Order: sequence, then structure tokens, then C-alpha cells
Amino acid sequence: MYDRITQRQLLLFVEIIKQGSVAGAADALSITQSAASKSLGQLEQVVGERLLERNRAGILLTPAGEIFHRYASASLTAVRQGMELIAQSRKDARHAVLLGSLPNVASEVLPAAVAAFKTRHQDVPVKIITDTNRNLLTLLRTAEVDFVVGRFAEPADMMGLHFERLYYETLALVARPGHPLLSPAPLSLRDITDYAVILPPPGTVIRPEIDRFFLSRGLIELPNTIETLSVEFGRHYALQNDALWITARGILRPDIEAGVLQELAVDLTATESAVGISTRAEAGLTRLSAELIEQLRIASRLIKP
Repeated sequence: MYDRITQRQLLLFVEIIKQGSVAGAADALSITQSAASKSLGQLEQVVGERLLERNRAGILLTPAGEIFHRYASASLTAVRQGMELIAQSRKDARHAVLLGSLPNVASEVLPAAVAAFKTRHQDVPVKIITDTNRNLLTLLRTAEVDFVVGRFAEPADMMGLHFERLYYETLALVARPGHPLLSPAPLSLRDITDYAVILPPPGTVIRPEIDRFFLSRGLIELPNTIETLSVEFGRHYALQNDALWITARGILRPDIEAGVLQELAVDLTATESAVGISTRAEAGLTRLSAELIEQLRIASRLIKP
């Protein structure tokens, strides 16, 4: 039964004791109180014992809870120390900055930040992994990257991580110049169902935002979709066909500003979301990683809303 206990449950249990309440732990871990209570209940079910009692004084450990807390704390400490040692050995061996980035950030703020960093550190390799937000956060937890630049994820995916906002970003809906739907007048979203729509696949951090936006406008399902993370495919397909392309504005901004692709008259301000830097809450950054992050802060101040 022990393999059913997750690290998130251990983190939550130890944090409840530290904060003295489920509400305090939920706030510290950036999750809802109901999610925290549910996770605690699942943990107690696996253990087969009540671990906590509540009274007017707050949270009290049961006898079983005292034993479990001792070993849960020790196991989390051991895991953290092991990961820090592994991370440090990797950093010492490679003398590089390794980061994860979403495609929109890779084309928006990252080039300027890396260029500024390289003026002082020409001999330091900068390695950039581009993937979905969820996959990048997994690499961050296992210390395979130093930090991640992307969108703020679901609170459950951010447990044990720290997020620093850099800027806000909306989605954009574009088409080739001369597309039949391009008009200064506001567009009826139902008109887009006559065309193929290119969009990110499920599992990406912005796909739920896209689905919520269309659903809130009465579009339960798009009948003709093409799902891809490839910026190159999206650009070329939209230019060569009457397909529409909806994705993060940071990806599309260069093409929009150059007139290669044009925005449809659709108000997407409701899709605004935070873009920022995720780091491991308990682990420090190397001097080099901290310097590149500072350059990202500087570059992000130039981003247009």
C-alpha cells in the first residue's frame, strides 16, 4: 500500500503540522482548502489510521500521526538533500545554465535575455529545452533544469515550486492576409466554424484557456481542428490555406507586427494569463542562473501588453 502514498501528500501533511491548520497549509502550497482536505483524507485512508485531530487549539497529531510525521519529515528531507546534491553535481560538471521554456517565451523575451547574458559570459553554455508547461515542471522537480519560463500552471502542479510573474499575455487569433474573415468590424465567433482552426493540443497549459473562451461564447466544440505545438507548421499552414490559428500572442507577435499574419477582430482580453519564472522552492539558484533570470526580468519590461 506504501506505493500509493505520493510526495505531494507528504508535503501537504508536513506543511499542515508546520502551519497548524489545513487552511494555512493550503495557502502555503497555493492549493484550495478543499483540495488539501481531500488529499489528507486520501493519505489517512492509505495509512489506515487517523493522523490528525482537530480541536479549538488547532491541529493535534494522533499517536499514529506522531510516528508518521517523524518519518515523513525525514524522507522529504532526504529526498530534498539528494536532489540538491545531484543538481549541484550536474551544475559543477557542466558549468552551464539549463532552462525550460514554452515556445511563446522562447520567441518573446528569451532571445534578448540570453543575448545580454552572453555579453558577460561568452564561455558559459546556455541550454534551452522547449516543451509543454507540465513536462517542463517535471524536469524542474527532478533538477534536470535550473528553472522554467512559462505560464502559471494549475495550483496542484505548482506544489513545492515558486512562481515569479514577469508579465501578462493573452491569446491571439490570426489568419493569412486577404482571409475572408478579416474585417474591422467585430467578428461572430460562429463564423470560424466554417474553417479549420490550428490550436495547441490537450495537455498544454493554454489549451484549457482556449476551450473555456470558446465555451463561454457558446461554441461547445470546433468541428475542424488541427492540433500542433509546431510554430513552423502553424505559420506555413495558415499562410497556405484559409485555416485560422489561435495560440499565445508571444508566438504570433513577430508575424503580426511584420504583417505576415493578421489578427481577426475578436476580443481575447479574457484569456490573459501570467507568464513568469518557476523555481524549486527549497533549492537555491547558481550565480549564473540568477544572472540570466535578472536579464529575463529586464527583457520582460519591454513586452507590449
